[in-house]
Formats: sequence, structure tokens, C-alpha cells
Amino acid sequence: MYKLFIVEDEHLEIEAIKLILSQHGENIEVVGEAYSGLVAIEEIRRLNPDIILLDINILEINGIDVLKMIKKEDQEKKVILITAFNEFDFAHQAIKARVDDFLLKPIRPQQLMDSINQSISSLKNNAKERFDEKMNEVIFAVIQKKYSGARNALINYLDMIYDYYTYDIIGIQTEIRHFMEELNIVTQDMCAYELTSPLCANNNLQFVNGYRNRYDLKIGIMKTIDKVFDRMLDNKETRKNNIEDILNYIDRNCYKDISLDQVGEYANMSSYYLSKIFKKETGVNFVTYLTECKIEIAKDMLANTDVPIINIALDLSYHEPNYFSKVFKKSTGMTPTEYRKERRMSLEEDEQLGNHLNDDKFLGKHRDVS
Repeated sequence: MYKLFIVEDEHLEIEAIKLILSQHGENIEVVGEAYSGLVAIEEIRRLNPDIILLDINILEINGIDVLKMIKKEDQEKKVILITAFNEFDFAHQAIKARVDDFLLKPIRPQQLMDSINQSISSLKNNAKERFDEKMNEVIFAVIQKKYSGARNALINYLDMIYDYYTYDIIGIQTEIRHFMEELNIVTQDMCAYELTSPLCANNNLQFVNGYRNRYDLKIGIMKTIDKVFDRMLDNKETRKNNIEDILNYIDRNCYKDISLDQVGEYANMSSYYLSKIFKKETGVNFVTYLTECKIEIAKDMLANTDVPIINIALDLSYHEPNYFSKVFKKSTGMTPTEYRKERRMSLEEDEQLGNHLNDDKFLGKHRDVS
């Protein structure tokens, strides 16, 4: 569903536009309207619409100046100017301000829908480019054998997809299937490993039941990436014991109660020597780095799951929950309970998404960016 905002000082014009959209705009939601330029700018910032229908001749600030401000703040927003014949001299100013299209009054339904559909097509293409860019960041991190980089890039990629598709499970599934196909090509070239995962399946219901929210989906993808790193790095004959390989090992095993001696054994070097080069290469000691890794996992679990805090502590090999809380507060400035409460308030909309993904009525509503 694309959000549309109307800026027009004639009430009848607004009602006519809304009537046309109600009859022909299946993927369009009118999220607001304004009669003046100042109100329009304020409401556009608040509502963040995808497309703006903007009359040139409005109160307080004219449409050209509103257009300039919109494009300055967000070039990807689509702005369609509404003009009368005697205002068409403003066209060259609007073109310089990067207007996306013009509509002449009186607005005809077909012209309006053609213009909006053209904007939607452009928005889809822009979204596809952004998705591919973020997807490639994940894959490139895997190619570079940077585990934490792949995990962080994956979180950003999923956030972008979920923010765009909202309740559209089919759209999300299509993007993830494309991602898995691209990752599979890379892993077969790098280490002759073929991905096997429910994420690659075409079964909509299996996807919905298995990955109810972006956290579950991230865990599912990371399990697959873990197998890829196992294949790439756990062969002693091909392993390179540089700092990247060592950090990968720590990142993949930080939830365990691993010690400097265990990491040294993996890297085939003494714990004394490892401690020296670790501090030199990373700027922190081993214990600090390991703690930071665990805290990042804890933050993710607190924000996105209902796992009790005591269980999170145990999962991260903190056998004393009070000690875990102390370490967590030192790192974040908040107790685990405070952190979960604050994050849950900001992620309330995401939780609603997870509850809705299993509802069949959302399976048919999606944006196609292919």
C-alpha cells in the first residue's frame, strides 16, 4: 500500500481526487490532506507519504517552494504538481526543483491514475535497487569471511524489507528467496556448498509459520550462514590464522563460555601470544571484546523475544543472572528490564506485524518490485 498526501486549497478538488482514488487506486491510501503550504510541510514530515499531489496555488507558501523543501529533505518522494493553464509558466521552475509529473485542471481520472501509477513504478524500481544494494552488503561480508559484518548487514537488510512491505508476507518471502538464491551461487563458488533451508522453499504457509517476525527470520538465515562459515573456516588445512579468522571464531561462539586458551587452540598459538596480538589488532582485550559480543546478542533477544532475562543470561553462559544484569547495565546504562521496556515501546508496531503474518488475508496484499 502506497501512502498519498493531497495539498489543495479547494475542498471540492480534494473530494474529487479522493473519489477517483477510491474507485481506481487499489494500492493507494490517502493518509492526509492540507490546504496551505506550511501545514503541508509539517504533515508530510509527520506522515511520511510516498506520493504527494501538490497544487501550485496554495496559501502561505506556494507549491513550488513546498516542492523544493520536500525534495531537499527526501529526493525519493514523488511529487505531482497540479496546475491551471494560466499557471503553466511555473513549469520550468518545477522542473528545476525535480518535479515528477504535472496534472492540468480539471483533473481527469485516467490522467490522475496514469501519473500515480508512473510514480509507483518508479518507487518500485528505487526500492529494488536499495534492496539489492543491502543484499549485496550481506553477501560481500560472507565473501570476505566477516561474520559479524554479515550479521549486522543482514539486520539492516531485513529492517529495510520489513519497513517497506509491512504486512505483506509474500513480498518479504519473495525478497528472501531471491537473497538465498544469490547466496547459494556464491557459496557454491567459494566452498562447493549448496544451501538447504526452508527459506528456499516456495511453501507460503511454511514460511509464515516458521518466520513470524524479522527476529525469527534473522535467526533462520544466520543458521544457514553459520553452516557456510563452518565449511569455509573449520578446515585446518585451509584456515588462515589471521585476526579476521580469530574474530569470526569468537563471534560465532561468543554465547559459549569460551576462554582465551580455547581461542588460542583454534588459532594454533599460545594464549600469551594471542592476547598480545588481539589487543594490538582490535584495541581492546579479549574479555572486553567477548563481553561486547554477548551484550549485542542480549540486546537483540531483549528487544525481539519474550525469553526471560534469567534464560538469556544462562544462554550467554552467565550463570549468575545478577552478574549479567550488572555487566549489561555497565555497557548500556540500563538494566535488562529497562532496556526491554524501552525497546518494546519503539518496536510495538513490529510486534503487531508478527501477529498479523499468520493471517491469510495479508497473503494476497503485496508490492511487487520485481
